[in-house]
Amino acid sequence: MSEFRPENEPLVAMPEPKPERPNGCRVVVTLIVVFALIVTSASGAIWYFFFREQPQPDEAVVPIVEETAVPLESTAESIAETEPDLAPTIASPVNEGEVVNRIAYIDDEGQIVAISPDGSDVQQLTDAPLRFQFPAWSPDGRSVAAIGANRAGAGIFVLPDGADQNRSLEPLYVDGEQAPFYLYWSPDSRQVAFLASAPNGMGLHLVQADGSADSQLLTIGGPLYWQWSADSQSMFVHSGFSGEAARLELIATDSDGNGDTVAAPGFFQAPGISVDGRYLAYAEVMNGNNSQLVIVDRESDTMVTQRHAGQVAMAWSPSANQLAFTSGTEAGSSAFIGPLRLMDAVTGDVRVISDEPIIAFFWSPDGRFLAALSIARSNEGDINAQLEKEPLSKPGLQQNLPQLRLLVYDVNEDEGRVLLSFVPTFTFASQLLPFFDQYALSHRLWSPDSSALVLAMIEDGRNQIFIINTATGQKRYLADGQMPFWSPR
Repeated sequence: MSEFRPENEPLVAMPEPKPERPNGCRVVVTLIVVFALIVTSASGAIWYFFFREQPQPDEAVVPIVEETAVPLESTAESIAETEPDLAPTIASPVNEGEVVNRIAYIDDEGQIVAISPDGSDVQQLTDAPLRFQFPAWSPDGRSVAAIGANRAGAGIFVLPDGADQNRSLEPLYVDGEQAPFYLYWSPDSRQVAFLASAPNGMGLHLVQADGSADSQLLTIGGPLYWQWSADSQSMFVHSGFSGEAARLELIATDSDGNGDTVAAPGFFQAPGISVDGRYLAYAEVMNGNNSQLVIVDRESDTMVTQRHAGQVAMAWSPSANQLAFTSGTEAGSSAFIGPLRLMDAVTGDVRVISDEPIIAFFWSPDGRFLAALSIARSNEGDINAQLEKEPLSKPGLQQNLPQLRLLVYDVNEDEGRVLLSFVPTFTFASQLLPFFDQYALSHRLWSPDSSALVLAMIEDGRNQIFIINTATGQKRYLADGQMPFWSPR
């Protein structure tokens, strides 16, 4: 899930490689293998979507419900006792009542920068011959974790926000062969879980954020997706895709990696735990080659189900027991691109939010809005006709990047609107989008007050970061760079 270019960087902050190890080559090969494992999984269907003509929404072969989708306005201006405790907990703020409201991103030199949304208080958190990837804020807003790499290997780093002339850069984990490529903070901000390549798949590791203990390998699989429990004591883990080798388990963080089996996994990626910890969501195999979306009530042991075509991607509302999801439109498809729907955990009722082919979606922190992305096409009718015709930039054309449409839906008012179209950066399109359901758990695009989004786009041949006001659709330049993520508070 991570990409870096280590070939021209000096060796610092990493252990010297063993003499018998080819300098740099094995690291590159390892990451290529990891990326290949991920892309060739079912989630690699996003590439098919990008580079092939897609079916129109009315070509769906397994309609789930018949409700009318939320109409889009065409312009932004119109606007059990032994079970783990999954109930939500609130991390204490830096100071009582203080709002952090910061954005971390990667600049053109591959370094981590933290900045206020208005462009003030710029702090360069790193200045080293390493290239960093996917900075993630701790839930308490105090620190940023990221992956840094050079020719000797790759490591996990945790850095405090703010000015510090004596800032140390010591990795919590580092390896030249089993390189990390994704990380996800525990809700209590005390641990960082991360994925690293392994000889027989991927390893899910845990490490203390303060560096007080060595990392531990929790389990191995390929691929791996998970959500932390709110008390940070367990994880809801989906290992493998589906079939006999796949697992869906609740694993305690202090265990040997063997958890309580929940179900036989169906066609999906990241599982989900509801905001109050009462419900689990996943897809389950049924009748051999079919899959159904399942919501389990852990208090009553009852469940509601919904059959789906293709693969399904899901995310719980942060404020209610409602599950947003997309699924493929063709039986046997391995894609999750399709209409965006909302499922009630109690009744199982499903309503269509959008009948567009949605490729990714993200809940606002207050649970009122869903930001969604679809591919902009020239034959989508009146809505697309009223958008500005922004041609792909030269880098966009060279990398075959799609032009995306940013849509925002108010789930309370049943209103949707098109905000803008843009060309995403290569990293966003190739690494975050295919796994958006997992990244939505660990990296935040929404502002803490649910009023704005931060996105990286290709404009004027450069990777640029913009703040998008979701009420007006106006975008404001913030900085050159990519991988911007907002603090959770």
